[in-house]
Amino acid sequence: MPGFGAAGKDLDAESFHGIAWRNAARLLTSRQRAALVISVAARIFVGLCDLTLAGSLYLLFLLLQNRSPQQAFWWMPKNVLDSALLAATLVVIRALADIGAARFVFQQIQSIYNHFLLRLTRGYVEMSWKRFSQRNRGELVTHAIHTSHEAADFYHRCVELAAAVVVVLVLTVALVYQSPLAALAFSGVLAVYYALHRTFASRQIKHAALAREQFLRTLQRNIMGVLCAGKEIRAYGAFAQFKPELEKNANRLASSSRRAELIPEFMRITADQGLVLLFLAAIAVTEVARGDTHRLLSLLAFYFVLSRRLIPLVSQLSSIAGQMQSSWENVRIVADELSQCEEFAASQPEAGLPAAGFALELLHVDFGFEERKQVLIDVNLCLRRGELGVICGPSGIGKSSLIDLVAGVARPSRGQVKVDRSAIAYLPQDVALLDDTIRANLLFGLQAKSDDELMRALQLAQLDTFVSQLPKGLDSAVGDNGAQLSGGERQRLGIARAALRGGTLLLLDEATSALDPENERAILLNLLSTGTTILLATHSLAPHQFAQRLFHIEHGRLVEDTLIAVPV
Repeated sequence: MPGFGAAGKDLDAESFHGIAWRNAARLLTSRQRAALVISVAARIFVGLCDLTLAGSLYLLFLLLQNRSPQQAFWWMPKNVLDSALLAATLVVIRALADIGAARFVFQQIQSIYNHFLLRLTRGYVEMSWKRFSQRNRGELVTHAIHTSHEAADFYHRCVELAAAVVVVLVLTVALVYQSPLAALAFSGVLAVYYALHRTFASRQIKHAALAREQFLRTLQRNIMGVLCAGKEIRAYGAFAQFKPELEKNANRLASSSRRAELIPEFMRITADQGLVLLFLAAIAVTEVARGDTHRLLSLLAFYFVLSRRLIPLVSQLSSIAGQMQSSWENVRIVADELSQCEEFAASQPEAGLPAAGFALELLHVDFGFEERKQVLIDVNLCLRRGELGVICGPSGIGKSSLIDLVAGVARPSRGQVKVDRSAIAYLPQDVALLDDTIRANLLFGLQAKSDDELMRALQLAQLDTFVSQLPKGLDSAVGDNGAQLSGGERQRLGIARAALRGGTLLLLDEATSALDPENERAILLNLLSTGTTILLATHSLAPHQFAQRLFHIEHGRLVEDTLIAVPV
């Protein structure tokens, strides 16, 4: 989305004149843009219903005084009863139109919110691992849920603003037609009010909105850090050390939010009351000066209906203008995030299958991070089907990087990775568990499977007995990221999930580190008995006893140790 950020800078001076609307429209599909146009038309129709209702009440009050309008048309009611029925019918039509328009608008805004949320979430998931690992996860969640919601509100305010401008113009024309003096006074007060908003309220609202977004992101990171370190904080009783920082940022967020909300509210209240007094004074002075007190009652009815609609719209114009600046910042953030997702999207791994009889081939592979030197240099690895390959060594030597290359999480800077990716089952070092049931964590996006299939996967991971003894069995909750399970149970549940996918190549990155040697051996032998090829990265010595292939990494190079094959 080139040029979006630059347009945002120009926008400060132009105050949403064209540029904001065009750039915001670029984030939507053509169908969504068409739906917004229909939404504006629906809101305008509601405003026109108010004008029609005002006219019918004007006619009704004239008939009540046995007077006739200056211009009578054939379709106009000729008696009080017909006029009252017409006014009542218009009230019902107006109410139904308002409800229908509001429902349609909210549906479209919710659709835009879902569109942003899903695009951002997918973009983050498909972002290259190097870039993704540099981002704060809590901030990404905030962008996907909160920022997307606020950005969608921008389009809601665009709809309301566009409709309000048209309706105000139409109603103002009606005012001028009935009383030019009242319309002139109204326009003068509106000009003063708009100038006040431009010179004071707009700038204050913008600063408060920017501060609110900044403090919200900071507070989000603070709370995520505290919750993720829940065990240590409980063990040390250290929440008191974190509380001042949390309290400070919470107070800053509350203060900026209060300013962002109160300034538009203050402008709305002053506009409401000031314009009511203006209308009443203008009507009274105009009609008393003419000496036509009989027509005054009809005009009061006419102006009452119009002012009931017009005054909130005028206040809304000012309020929306301020709120749009806050929402626009969120649109810019969403646009920038989507641009980053596109710029740093992970490229698809090159297609290439290993030679017959092999599950995996790495040929002259190099890999490194941008800010670090090469982690892996000229790696060559061939693993036959049904073999257990073990990469041993301490942390930080490149074991996880090699597993990530095979899994397709990372891309090599040189060389080829030949593997059938549809046959891979992968279990990373930190098992990510859903805050859901054991069943949901086993399926993990797969189509529904029978309980027998799920229990067989658990049996391979030595977890079937544990699950069968739970009161709810497979439907037992595991808590946030498996908080209700032990470290070994979490790893075994992850292994069962990988086994359930039916992959013929199983990649385990320190995935048995929390298991005792006996359980580790039993699980690996269970998996090998199914014909699965396993590549295991570990610092444990236990798998040495039955591994067919044993490797270690020296200065970025993969070295194979000489082993006598041990029957398994």
